[in-house]
Amino acid sequence: MTPRSPGLILVLVLSGIVTLAILSAGCAADPGPVRIGVLLPANGPLATHSLDGLSWAVNEMNRHGGLDGRTIEIVYRDTSTGNISAHAEELAGRDDIGIIIGPATSAELTQIAPIVTGRGKLLISPSVTTGLVTAEFKENDLFWRTCPADGRQVEAVFRILREDGVGNVSLVTAKTAYGETFARLAPAAAAMNGVRITGSSPIENSSDVAAAAARIGEEEPDTVIAALYPEDAVRLADALAAAGSTAGLFLTDSSRSPYLIANLGERAEGIRGTSLSPDPATGYAVAYEEIFGEAPPPFAAQTYDALLLAVYTAARQEAAPAETPADSLRWVVSGDGTVKGWDPQEAAEAAAMIRAGGHPSVTGASGPLRFSGTPSAGPIVGYYTLWSVEGGIFCESTPVPSGNVTAAFPGLSYDPAAATGDGPVVWMVYPLEKGDRSYADTAYRGLFRAKEAFDFTKREFSYDDLALLDAVFAGQNFTEKPDLVITEGFQFTDASRAWAEKNPDIRFFTLEQADFGLPNACDVVMVPYGASYLAGVMAADMSETGRIGAVAGAPVAVIDPFVEGFHAGAKARDPAVNVTVVYVGESFEGFGMPERAGDLARDLRANGVDVILMIAGSSNTGIVDAARETGDVYLIGEDTDQSYLAPNLVAASVVKKIDAIVYHAVENEVDGRFTPGREVWTLENGGTGLVISPRFDERYARLPVEWQERAIAAEKEYLKTAVF
Repeated sequence: MTPRSPGLILVLVLSGIVTLAILSAGCAADPGPVRIGVLLPANGPLATHSLDGLSWAVNEMNRHGGLDGRTIEIVYRDTSTGNISAHAEELAGRDDIGIIIGPATSAELTQIAPIVTGRGKLLISPSVTTGLVTAEFKENDLFWRTCPADGRQVEAVFRILREDGVGNVSLVTAKTAYGETFARLAPAAAAMNGVRITGSSPIENSSDVAAAAARIGEEEPDTVIAALYPEDAVRLADALAAAGSTAGLFLTDSSRSPYLIANLGERAEGIRGTSLSPDPATGYAVAYEEIFGEAPPPFAAQTYDALLLAVYTAARQEAAPAETPADSLRWVVSGDGTVKGWDPQEAAEAAAMIRAGGHPSVTGASGPLRFSGTPSAGPIVGYYTLWSVEGGIFCESTPVPSGNVTAAFPGLSYDPAAATGDGPVVWMVYPLEKGDRSYADTAYRGLFRAKEAFDFTKREFSYDDLALLDAVFAGQNFTEKPDLVITEGFQFTDASRAWAEKNPDIRFFTLEQADFGLPNACDVVMVPYGASYLAGVMAADMSETGRIGAVAGAPVAVIDPFVEGFHAGAKARDPAVNVTVVYVGESFEGFGMPERAGDLARDLRANGVDVILMIAGSSNTGIVDAARETGDVYLIGEDTDQSYLAPNLVAASVVKKIDAIVYHAVENEVDGRFTPGREVWTLENGGTGLVISPRFDERYARLPVEWQERAIAAEKEYLKTAVF
């Protein structure tokens, strides 16, 4: 799919976006559309909320029916221009707006909160993270935020540094409520993790930055932690370089902005930091990349979730008009019914349920939308990622929650208010929850792409739902019968066969399982032997030690063509090369053990291996983390282009076109072209391939072309005896 143009920002209030619900108590007979105010910046270093993503969400929710036929409209004012207090006065003074999303910073919150909440309107900030706000607004139930307070981030920062072996740090903080939170909480977090703070500097102007850099040069800490906004972060990086400091620079979420890379260029390489992240199990990051061609900015998920809360509160106000908006929002986030997810289909269904009196358990792009008794404290759990600047882009580790949380897929719709539309119902069953940056995420990408193109209702499950699915298919007790079921992965072989045999009127599309010989089942096998052969050639060519390796999830049939092709290609390029293969686990669990995979990668490196093929699913992130520690080992990814994990280290990826296959499975169902039997996808017919990462393209772009025929020939020989 071609990424959509970022020009959506300026059209948020134009007639192309149809209109949303008024949240004022006491609705008129014909309330018209529900309108939500937005006070966020469209430009400048603080514009990290993705107004494009907000516009897309509104359009898609309206496409799925909006709020029971009523449409959604964003009334937007750009806080990077004009006076934010005047903007707030205007929006808060409108009778047709009951909720305002914003502002971006704690300083702006101080300006506009009295204006907005003083008029009885709800104010939801997606990015004011300072902990000082919690106490200040403790008694004000009209101020909410969809981002956790910074105490969680402070804990994450020092935990990461402790794990990296950092002993001494210097702290530089903005002289704002945001920076003061870090300065106040850092000593306790440092002591808890055994890290010594050598000094602390508050920053208010440019001269403060120069003075702080000079002091840090004298202290010689291992790392400088800076809780600054992007402009001062750039000044500090330059000042530290000028002072000759060798300390690493570790930034907080407020500095993670394109402004940082644009203004530092190559000097940004190696800078690290933490920032809020979407919940990886929701698939929001995959969907965002599919639409816009890039990862979501730091507060895009939280901004999206603010919109969800506004829509759901509007629905509750219609169902219970006597409630105050604050009470309605509290009711929304206390749902205990069917789990509903973040995407526009799920959001429209959740809103319909709420309006009809249902009480779904709503989740957002950033994670569970659960709050304590103090809404100003933000959600109970948020996700944080460790990022670094590599190859001129932000690269992220696997996001981790700030507290205990159990991932949950949206549930089946037992409420008749959740209409399914006119198209077919498609069930997708993943081997793991989304967020593996590999097999499951690639399948979801195809499902999401299909959802954007076709009219159908989707439902999602994982292997954890196997018992539920067994019971539903065996008893045929469907509340919403699927037309097509897609199951992904060898572990579903027995279950898929049993389900298909019991339900001959449901079509089953299976990935890498078996040819069941049933008229309602089609199985796809993707054979990565030829693509892995090319990876082996590349690895042997790259290696300086003559030792290469692979870290695989488990010794299972689906891994065999990767391993055998890699070994054959490497030996074809250099008969003397040594190839070592290690396995994370004995079975399926090995594809979800990143720490174990990282340890195995370290062992390989210690034995001289300098190129590693990663074929371990979500365990691959542990291999990447291990490779970053030394920076002298190259990686080859799997299933999808994984260069974004570490652009300087991931040289190529053995890809399976799972996304295209899932897309066409749905397309065929919509068009009535389901064909039973077995399909085999290979290097020769374009079902697999070797994708060279951008930073390695100049040197290795020729390789897949020069070795293509030999790889295909070797793959054909392999297929003569291969058993699927």
